[in-house]
Amino acid sequence: MNREIEHEVRGQFFVATDGNDSWSGRLPKPNAQSTDGPFATLARAQVAVRELKAIDGLKEPVTVMVRGGKYFLEETLVLTAEDSGTQDCPVTYTTYPGERPILSGGRIITGWQPYKDEIVCCTLPEVKAGNWYFRQLFFNGQRQIRARWPNYDPDDPLYGGWAFVVAPVPKDVKRPVAFRYEPGTFPRQWAKPSQAEVFIIPGYNFLNDIIPIEEVHKESCTITLTRAPKCSELRTPIALRAGNRFYVENVLEELDQPGEWCLDSETGMLYFWPPADLASGVVIAPVTERLIELCGTADEPIRHVKIAGFAFTQTRCLFPPASPQYKAPNSGATVYLEHAEECTIEENLFDRVGGNAIELQDDNAHNRIVGNEIAYPGGYGIFLASFHPGYWKQHLTSSDTPPPSEWHEHPEDHEKVVKAWPKVVENVISRNHIHHCGIIEKHAAGIALFGISSVNNVISHNLIHHTARFGIGLASGFGRVIIEYNELHHLSLETSDTGGICSNSWYVYEGDE
Repeated sequence: MNREIEHEVRGQFFVATDGNDSWSGRLPKPNAQSTDGPFATLARAQVAVRELKAIDGLKEPVTVMVRGGKYFLEETLVLTAEDSGTQDCPVTYTTYPGERPILSGGRIITGWQPYKDEIVCCTLPEVKAGNWYFRQLFFNGQRQIRARWPNYDPDDPLYGGWAFVVAPVPKDVKRPVAFRYEPGTFPRQWAKPSQAEVFIIPGYNFLNDIIPIEEVHKESCTITLTRAPKCSELRTPIALRAGNRFYVENVLEELDQPGEWCLDSETGMLYFWPPADLASGVVIAPVTERLIELCGTADEPIRHVKIAGFAFTQTRCLFPPASPQYKAPNSGATVYLEHAEECTIEENLFDRVGGNAIELQDDNAHNRIVGNEIAYPGGYGIFLASFHPGYWKQHLTSSDTPPPSEWHEHPEDHEKVVKAWPKVVENVISRNHIHHCGIIEKHAAGIALFGISSVNNVISHNLIHHTARFGIGLASGFGRVIIEYNELHHLSLETSDTGGICSNSWYVYEGDE
């Protein structure tokens, strides 16, 4: 190899499913002797890029090319300021020409045994030990249905297959944790109702919750929950009301049709009725919430990194959060940016991820989210956020500054409030196709901004359709957002108090038009 060619490939590494992390990563496929070739993992490629920077610095762009195939990431690829590129020499993680690698947050499930009729089962020790829990299961890439009653109605997937609250119990309690249902709603006796959960759209029907059952009283047709329904953003209770729609899922006795499954966390047993011959497909359960993080710090942002061309799928959903200590309504974002500048997420496919597809959390500036397709995410499509419980109290200079719900009554405090929110500057969200959002979290929008100080962020030329809630939503924040040339249709299909483009408690800076 001459010196010119050597120089051209110095900044190029390869990853492949038949690679080896002990190889150089410089070849796109194994050599004839199987002594050198591509890396096997993105993590090893990350180390190689760091090593290259340490030796020579960045004298040219660096590209990590990933060959086609499926890669199971049980640990998040975390890129920090140490992984930054420069304006002239960016670092790019992308796909080999003509190929589309799939990055999965799941784990293949094996060890199936016959259970009863068409149902098979297997034991998952990590579930029994309390170290793993999931609400999604995939067969040949398709989400399956948790065993439930009423059954899922494929002919009317949004508005069929619901039961309804007759009345909260007792009626005079402001935040009841029990409710009555119509007699005859649940014809079977459940051996383990505490393994079941109620998927409910409470209150005035603008969001949902998933709540474990404490007990079921068949005689009085009453279900008692382990807690009251809550708003995911504020963690505030929401009342149960007559007419609220719900169903009960994860019940073994209700596993009565192909494609249904049930997980018993007490025994670690997973039950499944495959919709086709089990040998003809692969069963996958999600393990990892985030697949790639671009996380700098306030002092050292991550800069000039591009993620392009991948297919992301089968990540774990964190909704509803098990703990109030979380950063955003659903921090289980597949690709997550924090303190990132001049980074690009481009031409990727997000297919049936569990939480938000892309999230920009806290301070971020001059990033580009362009040309991605986001299909059937559990949560939001693209989310720019900062809010978590107590944030505004922790970061304001005066303890007597009012909460967000009262800001409009205290304009004199706006300056302090604006300084409290992280500043999100001139990010571009453009040419994305976002659809069928909110499969698990019904408050989700196609694109949303929440609790930020916005400086000329642009949302343009996006196609957004079939969302549970907003098309584009702005809430509890400040500043200018430019929304232009977007196409939106079939929105707000499953919630109330919503809109195609909705601004709720959003404030402009003085002088903004």
